[in-house]
Amino acid sequence: MALTQDTSLLSSKSSTQSLIIPGLIFAAILASIWLAFQGEDVSEFPVFITDAFTFTAWVNAGEDFLKDNIKVYTRMVAGYVKDLYWMLEDFLLDSSWVFIAALLLIPSLAFGGIKLGFLVLFGTMYWGMVGLWDSAMETLALMGLSVFLSVAVGVILGIFCALSDRFERNMKPALDIMQVMPAFVYLIPAMFFFGIGGAPAILATMIYSMPPIIRLTNLGIRQVPNETVETATAFGSSKSQILFKVQIPLALPSIMMGVNQTIMMALALVVLATFIGAQGLGSDIWVSIKKLEVGAALEGGICVLLMAIMFDRFGKAASRETVTLPSDSQKFYLLPQTWDIYPIARQVEKPLQLIHFAFAFVFSSVIRIFSFILNSVISLFNKDYGSAIAQFINAHYFFFSGLLILIGIVYYDANVAAIGTFPEAWNLSIREEISAGVKSLVVNDTFISITKTIRSTVVIYLLRPFDFYLTYLPYWFTIGALVLISWKSVGIRFAIITAILLAFIGACNIWTEAMITLSSVLISVLLCFVIGVPIGILASYSKRFQNINEVILDAMQTLPYFCYLVPVLMFFGGGAFSALLATIIYSIPPIIRLTVLGLSQVSSTYSEVSKSFGGTTIQTLNKIKFPLAVPSLVMGFNQTVMMAFAMQIVTPLIGGKGLGLEVFNGLARSDTGRALAAGIGICLLAMIIAVSYTHLRAHETREDIVCRLMLEKKKGGGGGGGGGG
Repeated sequence: MALTQDTSLLSSKSSTQSLIIPGLIFAAILASIWLAFQGEDVSEFPVFITDAFTFTAWVNAGEDFLKDNIKVYTRMVAGYVKDLYWMLEDFLLDSSWVFIAALLLIPSLAFGGIKLGFLVLFGTMYWGMVGLWDSAMETLALMGLSVFLSVAVGVILGIFCALSDRFERNMKPALDIMQVMPAFVYLIPAMFFFGIGGAPAILATMIYSMPPIIRLTNLGIRQVPNETVETATAFGSSKSQILFKVQIPLALPSIMMGVNQTIMMALALVVLATFIGAQGLGSDIWVSIKKLEVGAALEGGICVLLMAIMFDRFGKAASRETVTLPSDSQKFYLLPQTWDIYPIARQVEKPLQLIHFAFAFVFSSVIRIFSFILNSVISLFNKDYGSAIAQFINAHYFFFSGLLILIGIVYYDANVAAIGTFPEAWNLSIREEISAGVKSLVVNDTFISITKTIRSTVVIYLLRPFDFYLTYLPYWFTIGALVLISWKSVGIRFAIITAILLAFIGACNIWTEAMITLSSVLISVLLCFVIGVPIGILASYSKRFQNINEVILDAMQTLPYFCYLVPVLMFFGGGAFSALLATIIYSIPPIIRLTVLGLSQVSSTYSEVSKSFGGTTIQTLNKIKFPLAVPSLVMGFNQTVMMAFAMQIVTPLIGGKGLGLEVFNGLARSDTGRALAAGIGICLLAMIIAVSYTHLRAHETREDIVCRLMLEKKKGGGGGGGGGG
């Protein structure tokens, strides 16, 4: 009886809400459409507000003041950085290609084994075979110095955050702003304060890529158990000893993960740094795009992709904790370790195991001989010191073997036969074939018909109507709607903040551009959901499809977003549709991954309850799994929105409009204020949309879902089964 009353109340409450709320939303949408059609021109903020709020002039005046007063110091810093950069770049360019390949290969073998070694070897060979070895070395120099400076400063700041709650509270807003600011915006102040070329690119990249290492260093140290710290204190350790001998070693996996994220973010910005005069792969890709040389642009993009995957895999391997295998297990060097149960896999791995043991024996023997000779010499002066050094060398024979190999390569290159740069005779570039293939495809009648249909459908039925709707809708209605959504989803404080931020955008006289950007992002996110959620559902039900899906998503998420422009430009040319398509391709991985995660984490118990009440697979998915997976889907929306807004900063390169175009125009006209206002506008819109939606939660609890199932079963005539349940 009580259950019947509860389910009746639940049904009554749900039906009332389902009538009132959609009705109000529908009425608001109709009113907004009517208002949009009443406007004779695009909606703009009142002139007396935009004329009085001279943010652009303030920024430009402040920039002039800073340049006049601190330019000498910033250029001095840039000079030191430039000297370091040129030193590193000369080292990479002047060293033989075999030395560079070995320098990348040996650490990869040490941390990631043969699989990572093959990947690194293939990547380095590919750079040379497509004729982009020097460009790859320039990019490595930029990224290497940027990451070194970022990690050096970031780890120190992370330690301060971990040791001081006040310092962490002060750092957190700055880190939040740094992580939502579009990457391209960092280049603008860097150019004016530090000049053009590699130095400003390195300093901008250092600042842009620093938040992950700060956050993860702080997190890793704070996660060290208090019992461990108390034990060290009880044994008389000082604070510095606890930090350097207990907390940092235990936090090393988290710190290495921060280094990995820093490397990936640095690579993304280093590619964009071509717009302030930095050389490297980004410059080659941009020149190829301007010349419409699709094959050359694609080769450069693949070089960046391989570089990103190499460093991503290396970072993950370096941060992975060592796994101890059972005594009866055979260690696999190439195939997945989980295949140990298959006899054929064991047979395949046998030769690799023998080769590994042979190399280990040879190199360890060489190192033992070397350490014995060194011990004999040092023991003439200090026997204990010589023995300690010999033990240390023998314990790290792989490192010293690699060091001897590198020394041997340098000696051979300098004294026996010059190796030099990558041999041109090994060039296997296929850029001409790619360009020819694309040209033949884009003149194919069937391909033209398909692409035109897709382009015209999206532009006519989505892009243009939504652009018109948001740009002609009165600004006060848009602000009111977003403030109301913020209030209902988050609270009154965030609603006030939303109103202030939107007023800032309007007062900067970039309201129309902001609405164009918002239109593009919302359509991109909508299409990401339409495409990504079904893919995620399929992957959650099919392990084989999920494995294939993971490989593709890994490649997509390691590729810097600048490179997404190349394939879109190849097949669809420039324009608003191409900008939208590039945004969708870049932004879709999070929603796919988090859909899979959310559906996979739903306990099988709830699916069994659904089946016991006669629910089909579709009903279980719609009424059980999706409601319970809402937190993951919300997080997927959040990440998709942030990535879609980030992409707006580079889509103007292929015809995108809105605030991203304003950033480019400001940079071209040396109008820092306008470019900064547009960049801040992108950040503010991203924050408003992402925060508002992230705070939405499923209104049904797990108990509500079970009660609803029982109610529907009862209505369907299954009262006996329901009562038994």
